Amino acid sequence: MTPTEEQNLTIARIFVEQFLGRGDMSVAADVLDKQVQAITGLKPDGPINGREQYQQIFSSFFDAFPPIPGLEMIIEDMFASGDRVVVRFRSVQKHAKEFFGLPATNRDITFIETHVMRLQNGKIVENVVSATNLEFEMLMAPVLTPLILK
Repeated sequence: MTPTEEQNLTIARIFVEQFLGRGDMSVAADVLDKQVQAITGLKPDGPINGREQYQQIFSSFFDAFPPIPGLEMIIEDMFASGDRVVVRFRSVQKHAKEFFGLPATNRDITFIETHVMRLQNGKIVENVVSATNLEFEMLMAPVLTPLILK
């Protein structure tokens, strides 16, 4: 593994564990490029454009779906190749507040996601999220379907 790949793994781990896993927005400037672009179901009408938008979108998600103590995120796979890092993780989060107009259900939702990140100059510039979150998708279908299937 090259020194750059090792550095990229460290950056990706901080992003996944602290930003995604703990909702710590203070690490965003350290790990996300100002112009980062992300493809994720949390913004169904197009890519997230920029660090500020990423923080806003994820902050509202994390507020509505906080992690359940004792069931924190588990990284299942993580590897780097060149400028790419792939991380697959699992987490369980409670639908505790309204999200996209859908009132809280207080359901425990399991999230299984794979993030493919591209890094440049020590920052994530692109993140493509693929998820096996059928429970979340079915829960959100009434409000997200009109945004996706126009």
